Amino acid sequence: MKIITRLSATVVAACLALLGPVTPAAAATITVDNATAGQFIASAGWGTSAWSAQRYGADYRFATPDTTASDVAWFKASIPAAGPHLVEIWYPADPGYNSAAPFMVATADGTRSVLVDQRANGGRWVSLGTFTLAAGDYNVVGVSRWTSQPGYVVADAVRITTSTGTPSFSLPLPRTALPRSEYDDPHHDYPAIDLPVGTGTPAYAVRAGTVTVIDDSLCGRGINLTGTDGAIYTYCHFSSWSVSNGASVGAGQQIGLTGNTGNSTGPHLHFGIRTGSTRRCPQNFLLALYDGVTPPAASSLPTTGCSYATRSAEPVIPLG
Repeated sequence: MKIITRLSATVVAACLALLGPVTPAAAATITVDNATAGQFIASAGWGTSAWSAQRYGADYRFATPDTTASDVAWFKASIPAAGPHLVEIWYPADPGYNSAAPFMVATADGTRSVLVDQRANGGRWVSLGTFTLAAGDYNVVGVSRWTSQPGYVVADAVRITTSTGTPSFSLPLPRTALPRSEYDDPHHDYPAIDLPVGTGTPAYAVRAGTVTVIDDSLCGRGINLTGTDGAIYTYCHFSSWSVSNGASVGAGQQIGLTGNTGNSTGPHLHFGIRTGSTRRCPQNFLLALYDGVTPPAASSLPTTGCSYATRSAEPVIPLG
């Protein structure tokens, strides 16, 4: 240390110029195309096409649904180290493609399935989520033909990126719990949304924040999550809580189990967003989360256009 401090500023600057700027190591990213030699495996039931301009690379693979056999097309990758990885897929979209294409991720804890609407969001990377992967060279992401929905199932390319931090956002429910179309539904007569899921479905924090427990006749068992952005994210009708009042939670952390408590006519999750005392339409926020892209700021969400035109007898859940 003493020797370094005696060097002139000119010498130190010259040494730094030789070493280059000090920057954090970039996250390791692996991209596998359907044409990558030795890294894609599919049966003769999968055809090859270059029809869509939204494809990744020269072509993509497609297959008709088959409810008698899974017939998985696999993307193989060499994972250098075990740990959390962001898994993304690329595919061309078309109204005639499958609305519930089953993608499978071989995680360290077993195979996870994610249904993807391949009629939308084509021609870009779409997140399946962050998963803990084991190290090694193996079949990591698969596309199955086992779906009852009509339309071609498409396998084009996957991208796997090491993730050293925690996710910034999460869907409020497991991605497989509902199709994308449910996150665009209007609410009764004020900005909010009701997500129809059975009792006992895990509910997750959409972002990091602090929990305030709700227990009343309207919301039932619920939670107000004060996000790190200052907005309030409200969950209602839980069957039970998974966190205590005042707890700090991270995005994707389970905060409760859905149910039918409070003013509810059937099991579902009521979800709302507000900034101050202003209720915001959560639909665009949730659609972005489903599509794997950064959601709009809560303060930019609309305050109208997400509820029925006529008022009903449904009471408004208090702001809390």
